[in-house]
Amino acid sequence: MPSPRFLIGLVLVLVVCVAAAWVLTRGDGGGTGGGTPEAVTVNCVGGSEKTELMADPDVKRILKDTYGVTVGFNPQGSYDQVQLGTEDLKSRKIDCLWPSSASAQNVFETKHTGAFGEYRAETVLQSPEVVYAGPQGTEALVKAGLVVKRSERYYIVDLKKLLLEYVLKRKTWDSLGAADLHGPITVSSTDPARSNSGFTLTQLELNIIATADVFQAPSLAQAKSVLPTIRALYDAQGLQAASSDAGFRQWLTQGAEFHAPLYAGYENQLIQQVVQMGASSAGVLKNVRILYPDPTIYSDHPILALDAAAGRFIDAMKDRQIQEIAWQKYGFRSSVQVGINDPAVFKDLPLADQIRTTTPPNAEVTLALLACVKDAKECS
Repeated sequence: MPSPRFLIGLVLVLVVCVAAAWVLTRGDGGGTGGGTPEAVTVNCVGGSEKTELMADPDVKRILKDTYGVTVGFNPQGSYDQVQLGTEDLKSRKIDCLWPSSASAQNVFETKHTGAFGEYRAETVLQSPEVVYAGPQGTEALVKAGLVVKRSERYYIVDLKKLLLEYVLKRKTWDSLGAADLHGPITVSSTDPARSNSGFTLTQLELNIIATADVFQAPSLAQAKSVLPTIRALYDAQGLQAASSDAGFRQWLTQGAEFHAPLYAGYENQLIQQVVQMGASSAGVLKNVRILYPDPTIYSDHPILALDAAAGRFIDAMKDRQIQEIAWQKYGFRSSVQVGINDPAVFKDLPLADQIRTTTPPNAEVTLALLACVKDAKECS
């Protein structure tokens, strides 16, 4: 028979093992264990194109029930939000920022070094910058050799020529043989001084014009040498919408290519529109083409967590089910889950499965470019 001392020791070992197992399986409140996580509310300011995603009832349910996170989401332009002052952010009790650009993240970190002790950031979604066009404009650009068609997908292969030889020289659509399209050739977008989808186009233009190698982001000296040209492209657009979400919807409702033959935006915007319209989207699919600049810039969507509660929001947004919803309903490509971004999900949309990209400029160049589009005096 085992001694009483041995039995007591065995019981203590079993108690310790059971307790340890309970702690490990309970998890840390991040939704991976069986316990109920402590509830937190996160006040987040983000790009307008994510408004509907954050209002999605399934996303809200998963965030709350699995991770204990409730998000108050308020849309604001990417560069406006990352340039908010430290005291302003703290006084308004803003827990996180969610811009639509890694460049915006870089600007924030440059301006707020060490201001938030629990700061962390991670890109959870992404969407490439594309140019939307109609059938007539696309056909004219193909004939001019500026766009090529590969496997039912369209790629802008000479954006530099399009900008310098057509847009800046005020050539008209008539000169390209697009009889029903009138006026000068321009690439419209949202206002780059306020909205990231427009500013991403401006960054791409800068990379293309300022450097001999489009895959190399320009130095500050290179950027400054071409800022007057970038400003001229900006001025050629005329009146622009203030937000990505409103701008794209306005482009569609006001006639697509008959409103603006070329319109830069995010790939996800058309996907989201088609999904929401369902069977009635045939007219949109007939009249809209996606042109992928080759290369383009990926608009990353990093969550900038200013405190621990927002850090939990980052972890929650990486949930595979949420990532699938973001892709299949709202067109955001996952940056954290392998295998989700399957273009075959959208059988009627010719989406590129592989996209060549270039690197956006650093914070110093980004701020100089932003100053230029805000004030022409800053372009010299």
